Amino acid sequence: MQTINKLRFKQAKLFRYRLPFKIPMFFKGIKLSAREGVILQVENNSGAFNFAEIAPLPGFSRETLQQATAQIITLLNNPQLNSRSAMQLYPSVEFALDCILHNIPLSGLFKTAESIPLLQGDNQTVLKQYCQLNKPNRVKLKIARQAVTKDIALFSALSALNSHLLIRCDANQSWNFAQAALFFTKINTQSIDYIEEPTASLSDNIKLAERYQVQLALDETLQQKQFQYQHHPCFKALILKPTLIGSFERLNYFIKTAKKFHLSVSISSSFESPLGLRQLAFLASQWSKEMNISCGLDTLKFFESAVLNENSDDNLATTSDKKILLSQQVKRLECLWISN
Repeated sequence: MQTINKLRFKQAKLFRYRLPFKIPMFFKGIKLSAREGVILQVENNSGAFNFAEIAPLPGFSRETLQQATAQIITLLNNPQLNSRSAMQLYPSVEFALDCILHNIPLSGLFKTAESIPLLQGDNQTVLKQYCQLNKPNRVKLKIARQAVTKDIALFSALSALNSHLLIRCDANQSWNFAQAALFFTKINTQSIDYIEEPTASLSDNIKLAERYQVQLALDETLQQKQFQYQHHPCFKALILKPTLIGSFERLNYFIKTAKKFHLSVSISSSFESPLGLRQLAFLASQWSKEMNISCGLDTLKFFESAVLNENSDDNLATTSDKKILLSQQVKRLECLWISN
């Protein structure tokens, strides 16, 4: 296993960012007006910079931003702790460290894999979003954030706009069995591509899938440290959110599992900054060389504006040029910590 003590650096810094949402967003019942995180900048002994993002998602991550920040500072300040066996790393910290250790570039290659647009908001907003996208044949739809009857009405209205539409529903384990059953009873299930974990019970989700002949995607279940995949015919896809899963070792395990069982894979955002999204896009582009990968990285549209602007370096020729500009942008953020 890769160890943190292979990270040799001349200096490390942490910078805070805050990205306001256009309208407040709800994450497992937690209302957020802005997304917050920290950028880790590491300068090696030759003067080159590497970057990574640490941004636990409230409502989904088991660690807070304050806990993750404290952990990365402890690690970088104490070489004797610099091994994964020395302490249990939070997923957001583990993923950021692996991005640094593996020198994941800021590629900006957002279109190297299939991108599935995300629809989110009240019913009228979602229908407007879909029409503005010229009614694509595949979308991801956030559900289970309002009354089931309203979700049924929205699903049916979207399906009526495009007879070829396949919808990837994401319920975030927010329904009970009866609510999920009502939803499946009232919609045209042929319009479901798959549904991500309608309830918090994997066994109940399998029962629902078998009863209503729908296919499942695993999302939150994959974030359990000890989860080992056991195949079931109703499983169609794995939703990989690196910020919530953690190590490259764990991510690669799921990629290999998907290949073995011919599952679809979606590399999905946890509403990271443009820096984090660029690195997710690069990872998706690498894994897409081995298998079919789709991306759920369509989240910048929900922000008012972007620090570390994703468009500001598109004309730069090299990754080195992008790193130089990014370093300049990062320096304009609030510096939280500098290594000794």
